[in-house]
Amino acid sequence: MFGASWVILDDDGLGTNPFNFGQYHSLLYPTRAFFDKYIYQGWSVEGAGAFSKYNPEKLVNDSLNITGSLFSFDANIKYSAYKLLGSGLIDPYIGFGAGATVRSLDTRNTAKSFSPTLNVTLGVNLWVSNNFGFQVQSAAKLGLTDFFKTSDYFQHTAGIVIRIQKPDGSKSDFGKSKYNVKKKHGKIKIKGGGKKPKES
Repeated sequence: MFGASWVILDDDGLGTNPFNFGQYHSLLYPTRAFFDKYIYQGWSVEGAGAFSKYNPEKLVNDSLNITGSLFSFDANIKYSAYKLLGSGLIDPYIGFGAGATVRSLDTRNTAKSFSPTLNVTLGVNLWVSNNFGFQVQSAAKLGLTDFFKTSDYFQHTAGIVIRIQKPDGSKSDFGKSKYNVKKKHGKIKIKGGGKKPKES
């Protein structure tokens, strides 16, 4: 699977209120791209990159007038309950992994300019067809440079996802016997020993 998402950044420093909608930072266009490779029995690996821009009118770690940008790069392992639910419309999943967050330098921002992160994600894909759907996800990112402090943040995303289904494991048509050329020739026996056998 691969897709693109709009990013809603929650970096207000109020960990006890993860859905403080009035203080979210967002842009009008998608700024997250991701790729998800299925492995086995609902497990997959995901790579993603995202960009956010601070709105100086919104809180950043309890402060206003913070400017700059935030870049995140993540690698996660995910487990989907899609098959357990009958492979229908709803495809919920959980994930965990690691990443790195880079913030453009603003001396008023108390968060670290670079921070490795531990990620915990919760999301759902809504499949409107076999190959196309919508994805909504929330990710808690814990900064390892100052655990449970100013480098932590939430990243909420919503976007589209495209799925390329893998064949069922059968061989390609070109591997089937109807394309094989037989090299052995059988001999047709003809009555009358004086005549030379013909080949087919």
